Amino acid sequence: MSGNEQFDWLEKARSRLWARNPKLSTVPKLPLVVGTVFFFGLSPFASGTVGSLVAAGLYFITPPLQHTVFLSIACLLVLIAGTWSAGIVERSLAVQDPGIVVIDEVLGQWVALLAIPPEFNHMTSTVLLAFVFFRIFDVIKLPPARFFERRQGGLGIMLDDVVAGIYANVATRIVLHFLYS
Repeated sequence: MSGNEQFDWLEKARSRLWARNPKLSTVPKLPLVVGTVFFFGLSPFASGTVGSLVAAGLYFITPPLQHTVFLSIACLLVLIAGTWSAGIVERSLAVQDPGIVVIDEVLGQWVALLAIPPEFNHMTSTVLLAFVFFRIFDVIKLPPARFFERRQGGLGIMLDDVVAGIYANVATRIVLHFLYS
């Protein structure tokens, strides 16, 4: 890990310590609520994992989200709302990709679950598998995720998680194929 990447990680970790962040009051309330997914992103520990858990839980308990058309629409709406809110939170805090923004994890987790074959999409094991793969790919940032992560603005914040979600979706499908074929 280069010194610059270590510094980025440290800054992201510091931004998660929301109770000590006096700049939080400078963030407009609606973008803060949307970007933090109703303040789940303000978790002082593992806010990205918390955001992914919220998304996986919503997917699991909301049957319409288990249908490709509805989940695709939800992903598009979250992409739009997330790009808007994440950009505002980033500018307000003057921190690139602040850790409190977890709407990108919601989008990435839903992409990881998008169009899973209907016979598997309601299974707890499938949701758990997609969750684990998404968290792994979100952390390791395979190309082109790292490219998007380095871009300032809401779209960059959102797109690196979309890439991780795509990788997680493919990995989930491969494992399901081998387990159930």
